[in-house]
Amino acid sequence: MDLSKPGTPSVAQRLPERVVVAGVVGAMLPFLHFGWALLGAVLADESQCGHFGCLGPFAEAWETGRWLVPVLAWPLLGLLRVRPAWHVALVAPLFLVPLWELSAGPEVLFGVLSTVLAYPFAALVTAPGASWRQRGLGVALFLLLCGALAFAG
Repeated sequence: MDLSKPGTPSVAQRLPERVVVAGVVGAMLPFLHFGWALLGAVLADESQCGHFGCLGPFAEAWETGRWLVPVLAWPLLGLLRVRPAWHVALVAPLFLVPLWELSAGPEVLFGVLSTVLAYPFAALVTAPGASWRQRGLGVALFLLLCGALAFAG
């Protein structure tokens, strides 16, 4: 028996939308990450800049941005109506860190790809009303992806 309001899409109807929107947020995050690192380099003290410019502060901002940018995912997911957004934002780094560790390609390219993959997996696994079968399928697909990356690298 469906107890939702008339005209409200069911969880099964909204799941694909939730996964796609989480992927869009995942695609936006690397650009925020790059902007954060660029801002760190621009605002750096001139004494920290060397022969190659402010690459040191850029690299430092890049590393800290790796952990700050997922925090920005929460309001972005909420803004794009992925509810509850904090579940996805909290679980996504659990998918993101293994992808970072297994990346064999250029960091910037794989940074974009890893967030585009991690956030939809997190949205699938944390979807309200999703069955354990759907959640297990999401985790199994992620583990297959990690296995393929491990063998490729």
